Amino acid sequence: MTRFHAIGLGLVTAAALVASAAPAVAADASAAAPVKSAKACPPDVYYKVKSKKQVNYWVPGTHFVDGKGGKVTGKVDRSWAKSATVEAGAEASIGAVWATVKANVSKSATRTNTVTVGHWYEHTISKKRYGHIRYRVIGYKVLLEKYRTRGNCKDQFLDAFYANVPTSKEGWKYWETKKA
Repeated sequence: MTRFHAIGLGLVTAAALVASAAPAVAADASAAAPVKSAKACPPDVYYKVKSKKQVNYWVPGTHFVDGKGGKVTGKVDRSWAKSATVEAGAEASIGAVWATVKANVSKSATRTNTVTVGHWYEHTISKKRYGHIRYRVIGYKVLLEKYRTRGNCKDQFLDAFYANVPTSKEGWKYWETKKA
């Protein structure tokens, strides 16, 4: 094959490739593969429990001390209510916060615990010690974080705040000390 002939075949091949590619370039865009739309999420505000700590909400007027040794006796004979509270300045949807607390902190969480029981409690004190009893509502101090889900599905931190949440659990707490 002569040099001229080889160059001619190369030109013919290149021309054939351009001709076969031309219709694909000029093809209608609707025949091309569909373009994926940008990911979209509905905007939403939600809360996360960052931490929780069990706490006692002491009923006023129910701390009794006796000793050294013997018995300590106390009675709840008053009405007292402990309500759930959210830190001042926290802009939060109470319903959404409440649902988060019930699901992630305690199923026994309650918006208000009213102590109205009139009952006695007695505990034996160890020798040379002072016995203390005090009535309490058991609850939680909860650190909550507020987030917003944006349209691009990314979460944006908005706020953090504390909530004091009583539960339906209550009762006496007993402890001893060396001094009154």
